Amino acid sequence: MNIKLLFIALLASFVLACKSDEPTTPTEESPYYEDGYLVASTSQTTAGTSYYAGYYPTIPSGNIDLTTKSSYNYLYPRAIWKNFIFSNNLKGENVLTKLAVSKQTGTIVEVATMPLLTLLNQVLIISDNLGVYTTWDNKGVTLFNPTTMQKITDVDMSKSKSTGLSRENYSHIVYRKQDNKLFLFLVADNFDTGQFYDLTDVHAEVINLNNNQWEKTLTFPGATYPISRGLENPLVDEQGNIFVITQGQYGLDGQLGPNSRKSSRPKILKIPAGTTEFDLNYAFNPVDKIGQSNLMFQLILGGVYYANGVAYACISGQQDPPALLALIAKLANRTITEAEYNQLRSLAFYGANQRWVKLDLNAQTATIIQDIPLTAGFAYPSTYVSNGKVYLQTYNEEIKMNGYYEHDPATGTSKKLFDVTAGGLATNLIKLSK
Repeated sequence: MNIKLLFIALLASFVLACKSDEPTTPTEESPYYEDGYLVASTSQTTAGTSYYAGYYPTIPSGNIDLTTKSSYNYLYPRAIWKNFIFSNNLKGENVLTKLAVSKQTGTIVEVATMPLLTLLNQVLIISDNLGVYTTWDNKGVTLFNPTTMQKITDVDMSKSKSTGLSRENYSHIVYRKQDNKLFLFLVADNFDTGQFYDLTDVHAEVINLNNNQWEKTLTFPGATYPISRGLENPLVDEQGNIFVITQGQYGLDGQLGPNSRKSSRPKILKIPAGTTEFDLNYAFNPVDKIGQSNLMFQLILGGVYYANGVAYACISGQQDPPALLALIAKLANRTITEAEYNQLRSLAFYGANQRWVKLDLNAQTATIIQDIPLTAGFAYPSTYVSNGKVYLQTYNEEIKMNGYYEHDPATGTSKKLFDVTAGGLATNLIKLSK
């Protein structure tokens, strides 16, 4: 018996040795960077718009001149997945393109492209094999494979909410993994008004991704314009509670000040975990929470979820400057000139009047991050979470700040990372990963 066991052991070791000698297929090295950072900017002049981007192996610091890097005809990231960017192509054509940073040239290159029949709107990547994009009009919703860049199916939205307005689309998309459902938030615009959103309620469509079918429409009365601008980061907590930023009307509907219609003021809404209905008792206005309820109009922009019910956003953070109030009075009296109206828009949307805040979505509190200066939030702030840190775009022309701050939630402290000194407005700080 012992000799038999010894023979079996020797035979097993011989088989293992033979297996170890078999050739192994080497892992194919990617031609694209799978780590490092991409910094991008946009420069607008009377001659047109230029886009710049530069690759950095480590997170950049100090002053950055992006004009020494590469320029592009178009660069507007709509979704980031690992080391890939999803957007239109680098010519700005009407296609969905997967972009990456070439190891050979250090520049952004087009990896694969899907032709579209209408204008691209939003993109959300759910996994290596599933993504969704929406189109600018006609409520188009399409599922696709981000790896192969092949279309999976169009989602039939014929039973969804219709308004009859000039344009209807889904500009904010949320995926909830707990029940494999997709939530699409309707934007409806009448081209004959100066508003961006021409309803007085918020509507969301639910798509069941188990069968790729439309399921139902949700409605929250007395709220408007469900987008957050920037990267349109979904706000979903660990339990599956969905939080949605709504912009209100920026005063474009003539409703100004604390006594304006509820729907005209911004707020954050909630769809509780395990449900497909809005919580009609949840309407969190963080601008009011920091004592700015008397502003003529309010902003909540660039939201990003961190963890444990905590999110970050850029909100109206100080009293309206006198010059802005004077122009608003002229607007209300219908005596404002075109030049004055343009000045009003510049002061309201691009003046450094906003603050980055920490939001406790459960307690409905807002806390100003004191070591980050005032910023112009309507620069469409792009926010990111990476390696336990939050990266917050900050623009303040008066103090020559045009770049990113890194905030550490563990210590509650922030530090300035870099300024883009040439190349226009800093728009993106993208962490590439494998």
